[in-house]
Amino acid sequence: MSIVSKITRAIFPAREKRTITVVAKYDAAQTTAENAAHWSQATAWDADTEASPNVRATLRSRSRYETANNPWIAGMVRTQAYDIIGTGPRLQVLSDKSKLNNAIEADFAAWARAIHLAQKLHTMRMAQARDGEAFAVLITNNKLTTKIKLDLQLIEADCVRADYNGEPTATEVDGISYDADGNPKRYNVMPHPGGLDTGARGISVPADRVIHLYNADRPGQHRGVPELTSALPYIAILRRYTLAMVKKMETSANISGVIQTEEIDQEDGLAEAKPFENFSLPRDAFAALPRGYRLQSHQLNNPTESQTEFALQVKLEVARALSLPRNVALGDSSGYNYASGRLDYQAYDKHLAIERLRIETIALSSIMDHWLREFWPQSIYRKTDVPMTWFWDGRAHVDPVKEANAEAQRLATGTTTLAIECARQGLDWEVVQDQRLAEELREMQRRKELGLPDAKNQPAKPESPPEPEDE
Repeated sequence: MSIVSKITRAIFPAREKRTITVVAKYDAAQTTAENAAHWSQATAWDADTEASPNVRATLRSRSRYETANNPWIAGMVRTQAYDIIGTGPRLQVLSDKSKLNNAIEADFAAWARAIHLAQKLHTMRMAQARDGEAFAVLITNNKLTTKIKLDLQLIEADCVRADYNGEPTATEVDGISYDADGNPKRYNVMPHPGGLDTGARGISVPADRVIHLYNADRPGQHRGVPELTSALPYIAILRRYTLAMVKKMETSANISGVIQTEEIDQEDGLAEAKPFENFSLPRDAFAALPRGYRLQSHQLNNPTESQTEFALQVKLEVARALSLPRNVALGDSSGYNYASGRLDYQAYDKHLAIERLRIETIALSSIMDHWLREFWPQSIYRKTDVPMTWFWDGRAHVDPVKEANAEAQRLATGTTTLAIECARQGLDWEVVQDQRLAEELREMQRRKELGLPDAKNQPAKPESPPEPEDE
């Protein structure tokens, strides 16, 4: 016992331990008869326990089912992946050696086309939304015709799991082994549990050859859950509601008319009354009905405004889970103008930038590390620093004329640069500048061949005289 502790105990003698019942002052922390059922599933578990392998497997299967069978969900997931990845990332090397920069960029572009990098990133991003995470293993593919034999082999999240034939360790979380500092060491890749060869043993892949894309929503979360998780109950409601409305409209459309009567034979009684059998009439025909019977035409009931609004609100709830603006989620910009469209896209563009940065940090950095090792001998690679950046597809502006004028004004006032403006459009400013200079050179040469004066030395056009005012 320390001296401080002894002095403290001498001055302040130990008091009896008491049990204190704390009453929460927050309304949301109170448990009442009304909210007890609603919050019955609220837990205090950690991230990995809450998203256990069984829970994630259930969420994946339901998310895949809805994505496969609901065209709205399939379209949203696909649109999000296309907007993020586009035609694929483009590499720009920023070293002070232009020949080296051009060589690396050209070889990488050829390699990316050979392995279908853009398509594989599309698949991984859709898997992240639908399954919660995406995996790719960096392998050697000797059948590639490019100098670089590196390739990406995509695997589903179901395949990365614990090997229950072996002994799990304390540093392993659902098929991923970690070191003492929390860094992934190895990934246990097993056969797909839904495949034919489920009895085969898996392989252990070093972490530096595995790309693992997922969004960690909580500290300490090691595996991803589907981005559609919070929207799955709404998706189920939307699907049931849509099918019910379609069935109702189909049934209503199959009924041409109803035969009605108020006269029942009293001798037979009500219990003996039999309805007419269904029958069809040829075109332009008249039906002869017994006395007291009449043919009532059936009116087709279209969905009401409230029913349409309900379906719309459910779709927007799903769109929020994927951070999609209204017009992108619905594929309809009829209610948009320039201001509202620009405002919505500001938030959406930020979402796209964050997702692309995550892909650059996790996926592209690992890919380039292995790619450059094959581009150079190992000894040269270790001594070479290759600064680089990535370009993605730009977005078509809502009003191109207004945006072009704003861009010209920003460049004229010096508040931006050509590199920044080109990056917004997904272009390499050096390529743009080289193309402009080449076009100007070709124009000068063509004018010289035709004996025309230089465009820069041509006299300015005289202003046309003002039109006389009407008297």
